[in-house]
Amino acid sequence: MNYAADVVAHGRSREGHPLFVEVDSGRSVSSDELRTRVQSLAGHLLARGVTSGSKVVLHLFNSIDAVVAHAAVQYLGAVSCWVDALVQPKSMGHYVGVTGCRLLLTHCPKDALDAEVLANADLLPAADIERLSATPPPAPCPAAPYDFAPDKPCYVYFTSGTTSLPKGVVLTPGNHASFTRICDRYWRPVDETSRHLCYVPFSHGFGTVFLVPLTLRKRSTTFLMRAFHPLKVLETIEREKITHLYGVPSHYQQLLRMKPKREALSSLRMAFCAAAKLEHGLMLDWERASGVVLCEGYGLIETCCGVTWRVGEPSRGTGDMGPCPDPELVEIGILDEDDRPVPPGTTGQIAVRGPSVMKGYLNDPEATARAMAGGWFKSGDQGHVTQDGRLFLTGRIKDIINIAGIKVSPFEVEAVLDAHPAVLQSAVTAVTDPLYGEVVKAFVRLRPGHELTERDLIRFASQQLINFQVPKVVQFVESFPLNNMGKLDRKRLGTL
Repeated sequence: MNYAADVVAHGRSREGHPLFVEVDSGRSVSSDELRTRVQSLAGHLLARGVTSGSKVVLHLFNSIDAVVAHAAVQYLGAVSCWVDALVQPKSMGHYVGVTGCRLLLTHCPKDALDAEVLANADLLPAADIERLSATPPPAPCPAAPYDFAPDKPCYVYFTSGTTSLPKGVVLTPGNHASFTRICDRYWRPVDETSRHLCYVPFSHGFGTVFLVPLTLRKRSTTFLMRAFHPLKVLETIEREKITHLYGVPSHYQQLLRMKPKREALSSLRMAFCAAAKLEHGLMLDWERASGVVLCEGYGLIETCCGVTWRVGEPSRGTGDMGPCPDPELVEIGILDEDDRPVPPGTTGQIAVRGPSVMKGYLNDPEATARAMAGGWFKSGDQGHVTQDGRLFLTGRIKDIINIAGIKVSPFEVEAVLDAHPAVLQSAVTAVTDPLYGEVVKAFVRLRPGHELTERDLIRFASQQLINFQVPKVVQFVESFPLNNMGKLDRKRLGTL
C-alpha cells in the first residue's frame, strides 16, 4: 500500500493535460513529468539517508514542489510530517523535536532557524526541490514504491490545537484506504475533465489526503494556490473554468461579499464546505448566487478526514452532515458524558469507530487514551443522529457555556441570531458572571447597509430562545478573528 503508487501506476493523461497547475506562477506538471520528478527527488532523499520509517518534516506552501516532495517521501516508505507553512521559524523546534525527523524541507531561510533545529535535522530548502527533482540522483531510487503494511505510520498531521503545543496525528495506509472506500461510495464522480481549485493548506490534510490522490487516480487537474484570496479565487474560477471548489464557511462568505456574477461561476459543478459550522442561510445565499448546492461533510484529521458526506442534495438545516455511512465502512456513534452510546435523536458527543481512526497521537499515549473509549474516537464535537440515520452537528463540547449548571451550545444561539435579516454572521462565547458563573455574549457582524441595536437583537433572540440562552451582551464588530484555515478563533474573541 502506498500513496505514491498512484504517481507511477496509472497510464498517461491525454496529450497536453496537466495534473497540477500553480495559479500564481502558471507552472504546470503532467503525469509523465510528475513521475520523473518524484523518482528523481526520491533518489536524492535516499542519498541523504531517508529510508523506510524515516520522518521528514514538510513545512511547505501548496505547490507542485510540495506534491513532489510528499510523493517522494512516501515512495521511500518514509513518514510525511506536515507542518503548517505559516508556522514561524522560531516554532519549528517543537516539530523537529517531537518527530525526531531525519530531514526538514522548509521555505524558511536557514539563518532564521534556531541552531538546535539545524543540529537535529538535515535541511533541504524548498527552493532546491524543483532543481533536485529535475536532476539525476547520485544513485537511482528503487524501481517501485515501498510497500507499506496497512498499520505502519505513513503521515503525521498536527492538530491546530486547543493546547499550547499541537499534537501530531499519526495516520496509516490502512486509514487512507478506508477514507478512499468511503469517498468511492459517497462522493460525486470525478473524471479527467474535472478542474479543482485548492487553496486549503496541504498541512490540514484535506488537500493531501483527499484532493491530490483524487487528482492522481482520476487524472483530473488541480489548480494550486498558496493561500485564499477571494478576488483571485473568483478570477481563477472564471478564467480556468473550475468545476470543483472546496473551502470552509468563511471562504464562501468572503466570495459572496465580492458579489460575483452568476455567469462567472457557471463552470462550477460542485462546491464543498467542511471543517466548521455551515449556516443554512449561507448555503442558501451561495446557491442563489452560483446555482450550485453547497455540499458539506464531517470528519477530523484523527478520522483521516471525511466520514460523512452530504453531496448532491440540499441541506435539511444548519448542521446537516448527511447520512451516516455504511457501518461496514466506518461507524458513527453518539456518546453521553459517561462514554455510553445514546439512542437516535439524543444529543451527545460525536464518536467514530473503525479503520479510518488514527493510530494515535505521536509520542503521546496519554492523550491517545483520553481521546478513545471502547474503540470509539471521541471527537469533542456535539451532535445527534436522526431516526433516519443523518448526522447533525450542534457544536463543540469545549465551547459549551455553563450557566449555573445549565449547558448552552453556542451553535444553537448563533443559528437564531444569524436568522435576523440584518445579521451577516454571529459568534457566541461565555463571559464570567458573578451570579451564574457564565452568561452568553454575542459578537455580531451586520450586513452592509443594515442597522441594528443591541436591544433589538436581544428582543429578537428572546422570542425564539429559552431565557438563559439569550445573549446578555451584544458587541457589534467589523470582522472576526480567524485562524489560518479560515475558521473562527473563539479564543481570540475576548480580545475584540
